[in-house]
Amino acid sequence: MPPQKSSAPPHPHVTVEDVWHGALPADTHLVAGGAGLGREVVWCTALRARSPALTPLRGGELLLINPQLLTAVDSRLTLARLLESLAGQGVAGAAVTGRVSVEARRVADANGLPLFTLPVTLALDQVEPQVLRYIVDRRAELHERAQDLHRQLSELALAGRGLPAVLARLSELTGVPVLLERESGVDYVGRGRLAESTAAAIAAERPALDDWLREVPLSAYDPPVALRPLGNGEARLIAPILVQGSIAGFLSLLGSDGELGEMHRLAVGRAAHACAIELVRARAAREARDEVEEELLDVLTAGRPGSHDAARERAKRKGFDVDAPYLVCAAEADETAKAVKIRGAWERLLATMRTSALVRERGAAAVALISHAARRAPEPKALMEQLHRAARTAVSGPVALGYGAVRSGTTQVAAAAREAEQALTMGRRLFGADSVTAFADLGLYRLLYALQPLPEVRAFRDDSLELLRAKDRGGVLLQTLGAYLATNGSPTDAADRLHLHRNTVLYRLGRIEDLLGVDLRDAEVRLGLHLALKISDVLEG
Repeated sequence: MPPQKSSAPPHPHVTVEDVWHGALPADTHLVAGGAGLGREVVWCTALRARSPALTPLRGGELLLINPQLLTAVDSRLTLARLLESLAGQGVAGAAVTGRVSVEARRVADANGLPLFTLPVTLALDQVEPQVLRYIVDRRAELHERAQDLHRQLSELALAGRGLPAVLARLSELTGVPVLLERESGVDYVGRGRLAESTAAAIAAERPALDDWLREVPLSAYDPPVALRPLGNGEARLIAPILVQGSIAGFLSLLGSDGELGEMHRLAVGRAAHACAIELVRARAAREARDEVEEELLDVLTAGRPGSHDAARERAKRKGFDVDAPYLVCAAEADETAKAVKIRGAWERLLATMRTSALVRERGAAAVALISHAARRAPEPKALMEQLHRAARTAVSGPVALGYGAVRSGTTQVAAAAREAEQALTMGRRLFGADSVTAFADLGLYRLLYALQPLPEVRAFRDDSLELLRAKDRGGVLLQTLGAYLATNGSPTDAADRLHLHRNTVLYRLGRIEDLLGVDLRDAEVRLGLHLALKISDVLEG
């Protein structure tokens, strides 16, 4: 006896078991292939005596078979042979009038192909329309459920609840894990963690996804959906998330082979559209916020007279108290476009630290005004190291960072910004493209940087070093002079620093004295030349 029929199929898509309980005659019995009862049924077709015996199969069909017609199709054809040939074509199952041979049952069990027996007296042309009607009605119900799902997810997105709320609701409605892939990372909603084998399979098939997307039409409202096997008995239904004509990510439902059906297919497509709505909404909000924040940061760092009170109030409305301690930092990578990535990395890190900040790009650099008012605010150097690591990770390369002293008050923001930008510029020149430099550590360079626009500064440098620069092929004499002055006038220490013999350094120092007409033992001479070299660092790098 088959189980009692239910008017409400338990599965979210039309399965063989649903059709058995909801559309096949009461005396229908399952005789083999019970492992495949969860297969999805999308159509029903009967074997006919006339040609063609079967309509073209596309997968998901329930076949109605009268064994007496098999010999009319082919005298050598048996039910077992027919089932064997159909097993690889993705059919959902078969229902046969009369008895079924042991061989046919063996083939059905081996392929997990549900096989039923129908009453002998029943005409298949009566069963076929009944099953089709059930499938159509059930699919209409699924469509209505999908529309309701789309409405719920879209409302979450439009209300600004965020992608996590959309993903959680999608998993709740479909009963399977959800995966969102974007450039910023992977979000997973399911029991436990995403298995490493599954994550590796998803990463490995990315090139195949790109090939698939080049072959299908793309629509944000009705995105294409593909069923992709992941191996180890797993599969996923995946849909691209399209935002303003470009792919912003991928949304997937994960399940075992045969578990993901029509309802899941409709759900992931509708959910991808809801995610697109949320991303468009978030992008618009971010752009509006960015416009306000950039304008506010420009006002604060410009330090225009009369703008301080208004800027202070605007900052307070955004949750930033400029009357409390803060600091400004600036960072730059080797490419202008990477400032956007640095900004994003800083925003994520500072949000995680629950630290108020205004961050923007300014030319090739990213600039941040960061609150230092928290009770347990990290020391500036420690915070800058964290920001430096985040920036380097974001751009996958070296980043130079400079920062100023902790200050407070609206009128001091402009000075803090100048300090940060000066520390960035001089730190990059002096210590390299992957350095972290505090303005306080620049020493004499702070003064020289401020004086560099004065023509007297360049004239002093040229008067002191021009003769040496003109004769110094390869710059070895300037290098030797710099090492000598940096070691407090010690030829021995200079030789150690340059990895040269002391006599070589002494010879070069003699050449320098001859070219410049000076005595390097004179402290005033050494001071003047040292200052000229530092001016060169500021003017030329």
